[in-house]
Amino acid sequence: MTEDSLWQTFLDEQLASFLSSLPDKDIQIPFSIEAKMLEWGGLGKTRCFIAMRKYIRPAKVTAFEKTFEEFKAQSRASLWTSYLHKHLVKFLKSVPESEYLQDKETLLATDTNILNSWLSLEPRPLYKAMRPWLSQPVIKQFQNRYRAFKHRGLKNIETIEVSPKTKQLIDRVKRKTYAENYDEVFEMLFSKDYAVTKDEEVAAAKQRISDELPPSTNLFLEHFLLRLNPNDRNRVKMLIELSYNAGWDDAKKSKKRKGDPKMEALVDFELFNTAASFVNTHNLDDDTEA
Repeated sequence: MTEDSLWQTFLDEQLASFLSSLPDKDIQIPFSIEAKMLEWGGLGKTRCFIAMRKYIRPAKVTAFEKTFEEFKAQSRASLWTSYLHKHLVKFLKSVPESEYLQDKETLLATDTNILNSWLSLEPRPLYKAMRPWLSQPVIKQFQNRYRAFKHRGLKNIETIEVSPKTKQLIDRVKRKTYAENYDEVFEMLFSKDYAVTKDEEVAAAKQRISDELPPSTNLFLEHFLLRLNPNDRNRVKMLIELSYNAGWDDAKKSKKRKGDPKMEALVDFELFNTAASFVNTHNLDDDTEA
């Protein structure tokens, strides 16, 4: 849960200073701070407190637990404040006029104190203040957006956008490699230091999936065109059209079936030879400079 992630963040930030600050009278059994950092740093909250009580006076452990509760409350309050200041006004502006119970412009007016007061409210008081102004489905939508924001913030999660086809591919990798989550999938695919019990099975699964992967020429082309200016995009479009028409005409004219007529025709195609000559020349120049 989200509390587990908060707990690990709290340990990373405060465990070392807590252990270092303990006076001798609060230590029941002497221990190495470095060793306990390694041992306790990966434990969940309950197990960590149980382990601590064997070495540290219970009152000090309880105080450390209270410090965590304060840390947790502060973290959530900071997320809420951040969300309000970044998203509240933008959200209210996006709501259609029909979903307002009172005049929309009155609420959004720059000289009103209503919005300023809303930005200082806790969640429940804010939702209560919204009710005379907005329909319940709109308030519910704002609540749901905040829950999603809080989930990402507390778990330190970033959002990436992928196409449905790419999502299906990642899910297939996850199933076939028995990955625990998407983080592990990407670690497995990209990290040279990642190790699993049966690396050969993962390699075989990756090979099978890559063999099944349909060509993504359109995706490659779209990303390439994004890097070009409008004139160059038109040139690429024109060259594709010229190449397609030339290939279509040559295919209708050619009656040769022996050997590799498609490759022979490509070697005779002027546009291809120009591009190949240019690539070979400039690649050689780049290698010489390096």
